[in-house]
Amino acid sequence: MIAYCGVDCGECADLKTGKCPGCRRSVWPEGNECPPVSCCRRKGIICCGDCERFPCKMMKEFYEENRAHYEAYERMEEYRANKRGEITW
Repeated sequence: MIAYCGVDCGECADLKTGKCPGCRRSVWPEGNECPPVSCCRRKGIICCGDCERFPCKMMKEFYEENRAHYEAYERMEEYRANKRGEITW
């Protein structure tokens, strides 16, 4: 499963430890929704790669945090370049 931000959920430490309930879930604890999830849902887009502001300031900082996040950025760039509209997660 790929998160809204592009992270591979199978590699996500937050999902494995229970900190993240999985962003594709329909119900999140009140007030505890991940910012990219809120943003994508509000805009009605599949992922950050569909946003015309990609990568926004918030996501630039996120993608610089660690290797897994940078790989998410690369995944979103690939999506934008090659597969926009063809992927459903």
